[in-house]
Amino acid sequence: MNKLNDVSLVIATYNEEKSIEFVLKEIEKYDFHEIIIIDGNSTDSTKELASKFNTTVYNQTSPGWGSAVIDGFNKATGTYLTYMDGDGSYRPESIIEMRDLIEDYDAVFGSRYKDGNKSPDDTFIRAIGNKIFTFIVRTIFGIKITDSLFFYPLFKKSDFDKISPKSNDFTICIEIPVLLHKLGIEYFDLLSTERKRYAGITKVNALTDGIKILVGILRLRIGI
Repeated sequence: MNKLNDVSLVIATYNEEKSIEFVLKEIEKYDFHEIIIIDGNSTDSTKELASKFNTTVYNQTSPGWGSAVIDGFNKATGTYLTYMDGDGSYRPESIIEMRDLIEDYDAVFGSRYKDGNKSPDDTFIRAIGNKIFTFIVRTIFGIKITDSLFFYPLFKKSDFDKISPKSNDFTICIEIPVLLHKLGIEYFDLLSTERKRYAGITKVNALTDGIKILVGILRLRIGI
């Protein structure tokens, strides 16, 4: 599928040996410009398995998931940037939809909750927390997105080079869209339903990560 040959895909991994092969086999038919793996020093065979595919694998040098995302985007050389987790929960078909839409927009942001949809990975606390954070982000920053904590975007590398995201945690889900919004770009909020993870357990702690995200939002608001 040559329509993705200008898209750099970044995947941040940490101990994903049970799912990374599934993810990479599923996207083999997509002709990405490049697939960049940023591995957080996995103690299993994630890196070895990923290296069997058409990928470039890097060791993560700074701690935190947000740092891995930023590192991957900085290393990317494609015209457009996108991201997927290595647990198999992302639907790769959405990248085709985003690539089609990017002809008319500067960025597309995936949403699990648009039009009343839900995420199979949600607990009651996570679902409520996401609604609260999304409301806060929309109110404070004026950005028209419906899922502030789902990081499945497609946007121009040239626009990423104009911003300087700093979040080393899950706040990056909010920071990058907000910084792009501040550039005055045109963007689209696209429904992208999430699947149950192929394997493994979530690495998100609703309480501690929620507090970090709230602090991160406040930092973004006051510009520090």
